Amino acid sequence: MGYPVSTTHSIIGGIVGAAIALGMVSGQGGAALRMVQWDQIGQIVVSWVLSPVLGGLVSYLLYGVIKRHILLYNEQAERRLTEIKKERIAHRERHKAAFDRLTEIQQIAYTGALARDAVAANRKDFDPDELESDYYRELHEIDAKTSSVDAFRALQNWVPLVAAAGSMIIVAMLLFKGFKHMHLGLTTMNNYFIIAMVGAAVWMATFIFAKTLRGESLSRSTFLMFSWMQVFTASGFAFSHGSNDIANAIGPFAAILDVLRTGAIEGNAAVPAAAMVTFGVALCAGLWFIGRRVIATVGHNLTTMHPASGFAAELSAAGVVMGATVLGLPVSSTHILIGAVLGVGIVNRSTNWGLMKPIVLAWVITLPSAAILASVGLVALRAIF
Repeated sequence: MGYPVSTTHSIIGGIVGAAIALGMVSGQGGAALRMVQWDQIGQIVVSWVLSPVLGGLVSYLLYGVIKRHILLYNEQAERRLTEIKKERIAHRERHKAAFDRLTEIQQIAYTGALARDAVAANRKDFDPDELESDYYRELHEIDAKTSSVDAFRALQNWVPLVAAAGSMIIVAMLLFKGFKHMHLGLTTMNNYFIIAMVGAAVWMATFIFAKTLRGESLSRSTFLMFSWMQVFTASGFAFSHGSNDIANAIGPFAAILDVLRTGAIEGNAAVPAAAMVTFGVALCAGLWFIGRRVIATVGHNLTTMHPASGFAAELSAAGVVMGATVLGLPVSSTHILIGAVLGVGIVNRSTNWGLMKPIVLAWVITLPSAAILASVGLVALRAIF
């Protein structure tokens, strides 16, 4: 169906359903119900609203800034450059027609003036008052209009700042969330130093990249810059999101293996490397064979996406996930990203609200559906074995 739902919620639902069913078939239904931390389930219900609202709000603000200071500025600059280009063509055609109407002697004299103006215009100490021909005087005025546009100002000033801020958020999310349990031995000051250095390096690289694109059109330059930036925001968000999903999926499996091996329930269960690799491959396989429907829903069907809007949505989602992790708010990465995409759509006034109805319904039924399926599966397996 292609609806983006939370794997975390489905796994929690499956665990809760299996636990309650096991208690029921064992004659301890009341105890099983009391074992469930219903306050945590309540926080998950709150996340159905909190996650998309936070993601949408941050995305709305971020993309609003990008659109106002970069995209709209570039559109106006490119429109002005197109008008100047048409003016230049009309100027050349008008003077060509006027030149053809001159007598042969007048053409020779005018050609000499054009030649002298061409030499004068290429001098470093060029003075416009030295120009003799109307052609070069008007051409100089047109060139002055082109210089006054400052077409690449937004790409050289705003985009490096946005890219640096985005890189700092992604690196912070990796350090404080993705690499949290890898015991890298980094202090808080080390982490902040790494974040600052990455931000400075990305600012410099993006500024230089913008300089190299001066020969391209504004629309293509904007597309290229935000495309590269989106690759890194998408990769960083996917890394953090994937590590979270793999941990949620392998947690119950690792606990079962530990019980089978030790015969006791331990607080910390060792996770075999082979199991992690298997679950990682399964995640990639699911994305490759089934995930394209979800990609179409998030990337095309909810709203029209551009590299700039995709960058804003993914960066907003990453920032909200990072902030919620620090504050301990109950949020879902999937729901945050959907809210961020909706925030972009609201700015562009192109949100497909009709598609949100089945998506929200899928969010609501994910946890209870997983609980029901898990309980039915457990009862069936108990009856068979």
